[in-house]
Amino acid sequence: MQNLLSLLPKIDNILKHKDFAHYNPVLLKQIAKEVLQDIRKKILQKTIATTPRQEEIFSCIQKKYHQITTPSFQPLINATGIVLQTNLGRSIFSPSIIHKSLPLLSEYNNLEYDLIKGERGERYTHVKEIICAIFECEDALVVNNNAAAVMLIINTFAKEKEVVISRGELVEIGGSFRIPEVIKQSGAKLIEVGATNKTHLKDYQNAINEETTMLLKVHQSNFSQTGFVQHVDFKEIKELAQKHNIIDYYDVGSGYIKGISCNEPSLIEIAKLSPSLVSFSGDKLLGGPQAGIIFGKTHLIEKLKKNHLLRALRIDKISLIFLQETLLAYLHNSLQEIPTIALLNQDIKEILQKAKDLLELLKNLKNFSTQIIPTTSKAGGGSLPDMIFDSYAIALQHNHKNVQSLSVKLRLQGLIARIKNNQILLDLRCINQEHFTKIQNILEDLD
Repeated sequence: MQNLLSLLPKIDNILKHKDFAHYNPVLLKQIAKEVLQDIRKKILQKTIATTPRQEEIFSCIQKKYHQITTPSFQPLINATGIVLQTNLGRSIFSPSIIHKSLPLLSEYNNLEYDLIKGERGERYTHVKEIICAIFECEDALVVNNNAAAVMLIINTFAKEKEVVISRGELVEIGGSFRIPEVIKQSGAKLIEVGATNKTHLKDYQNAINEETTMLLKVHQSNFSQTGFVQHVDFKEIKELAQKHNIIDYYDVGSGYIKGISCNEPSLIEIAKLSPSLVSFSGDKLLGGPQAGIIFGKTHLIEKLKKNHLLRALRIDKISLIFLQETLLAYLHNSLQEIPTIALLNQDIKEILQKAKDLLELLKNLKNFSTQIIPTTSKAGGGSLPDMIFDSYAIALQHNHKNVQSLSVKLRLQGLIARIKNNQILLDLRCINQEHFTKIQNILEDLD
């Protein structure tokens, strides 16, 4: 056994070997230690009878090194039919928005520099005027996501004070983050009113006291209630808050402006009510980057800016650049530049034609059975939970591979599909012509 262990290469010799001349020595040493330790363990446990050859050991080290140093981000083909696929990055950008944004990423820019005054400026000014123009509001601010917006607002105005919210709006958002916990972490006292299914205006009224600083409404953007239910309209909440000289705040979440035929509350219509504060996400129905967008009264926005928590929650340079271009597309009514809106608005005939075109490319597959079937798509991303979008998919089955193993093989090649009725479904809603050749190549390799 000692003889087997003595045949293992020394760490110093590995680090000096010509095969690793261009490797990072710190990472190489770490990986080499792990590989050799694993081999020693197998020798001591007698699970291997001989010491691996040096070539095998080097190959293992090289493989692990390349796994770590190869960028893990890669483009994927979304064949799930879910437009705002959270796990796949939610909203995507159009080539035109990327083209406009790229020059700012490869040059210094005026992120926080006032060119007129020649002094430090605010990063928020780049989108403030656009947001104010779209919503005809007094002021605006952006942070890194909507959860951050909620936390900043609650912490600024309700720390050690009471926030009133309907029990039916104590929602859980992605990653098991819950509105009640966000409120508590912000330092406020949560006051629940009403029942899970029904809340009346009088419930808010009865909860207001000298400790109440805010009436909060949270839009149920990722679920819906039906049957014996009742919710208080935000207009009524705003009027009640105004009567008692407290803040009305609407966390709209999904952030719908326009462009889709749906029952989602439009931010433009909400803005007409002149709310104290509103917040919403940038990467959901808005179709932009991850961001938390806040608009409302100037004196309240100014207080938000003075909260030191803003430094930890502020939006980064790249997101701000893409958000500016996304908002400008709305301002100029250029909704064709917002892929999220375009994908949700696709004509069913267009989707069917895409399915036919792709099926034609797959006609020579020998071990796959393929057919076009009607299916349905979803918005996803915690948006439009009630809406079903008619679509078409290509249903796949392989003569020798079961559906589960086939799904794994497709996934590892960057094709993300879904399984239904023991078939792989390639929903064409989020697939475009540029993906067809790659899909053809992937399936031909698995044929």
